[in-house]
Amino acid sequence: MRRFSLIAVLLAVTACSPTASKQYLSPYVPPNKVVDANAEIFDPQADILFVVDNSQSMDTHQANLARNIGLFTSVFLKNSVLDYNIGVVSTDTERFREPCCGHLYGDVKVVTKQTPDANYVLGRNIQIGTNGSGYERLFDPIFLALSSPLVDTYNRGFLRPSASLIVIFITDAEDQSERMSAKGLYDFLVNLKGGDKRKVLGYGAIIPSGFYGCTRDPSNDGGAAPEPKRIEDFLQLTDPGHKNILNLCAGDFGTRLAEFATDIVNQVGSIVYLSRAPILQSIRVVYGAAELPMDAESGWSFDPTINAVRLGRKIDWSSQPNGSRVQVFYDAARFDEE
Repeated sequence: MRRFSLIAVLLAVTACSPTASKQYLSPYVPPNKVVDANAEIFDPQADILFVVDNSQSMDTHQANLARNIGLFTSVFLKNSVLDYNIGVVSTDTERFREPCCGHLYGDVKVVTKQTPDANYVLGRNIQIGTNGSGYERLFDPIFLALSSPLVDTYNRGFLRPSASLIVIFITDAEDQSERMSAKGLYDFLVNLKGGDKRKVLGYGAIIPSGFYGCTRDPSNDGGAAPEPKRIEDFLQLTDPGHKNILNLCAGDFGTRLAEFATDIVNQVGSIVYLSRAPILQSIRVVYGAAELPMDAESGWSFDPTINAVRLGRKIDWSSQPNGSRVQVFYDAARFDEE
């Protein structure tokens, strides 16, 4: 007797909307199915690294970031199942000011949901000053921060094996890294995540190419200020749709920064990938002690294109104590073939 795992054959795919969530059809199950009980525990984690330009031109931009950082973190507080680490590094790798060269800033180097006065602490960490090197290197400090020896010593506790890894650039300049290219940095981060590209995200509060309503940091040789082509190349690798760029001088900077956080929640904290193809009618999604309804907005829906349960954006996460987990229970089918 040979045993084969069932490969789900999807009969139809419909749009994920409040009115369409129940229109999904179940993966095909042969008549001689043998049902296996399965459970997935959803414990999403995000390690978020802000790379903040600390050259002389950044004083106003750092202050603006600190004023609006609460709008960013408040999005995560509304989604209590997403556990985050937030750290800050500078663009200085020449030791103009300490800490530099990939060392995390602040007395509390890793800010979490459990950090007392987290917004205040993070706001202080982000205002790292403007006495850093004029050679802004945004890629190299990431490599240094997440490599030995720093990742195991000074920055210990920031990088978690199972967490998604997110980098957010805050700069008015182009990257001038010597060690890492855009593709080299992307490959390095994906490798840290075991090759899983879904776990690497990138965002940038920059002055985009082609925009001239905001002053860029001039080049060090006195020439025209370069456009951030290298940074945009990296961001293109992490999001081909270019939805991950915020104009550093935008009047609605805080709102747009919060949209970064919302996107992180949607990609990291709202999709439960299943290890087996489920029988749709058997799926139960439980948050703490509460069972969530099959509803694309206030509960859950099944997305057969990625074999995942999507959590709705209107779930009341405050209904259960902090630390409550989402669990997905379902029956998966396999079949025997002589």
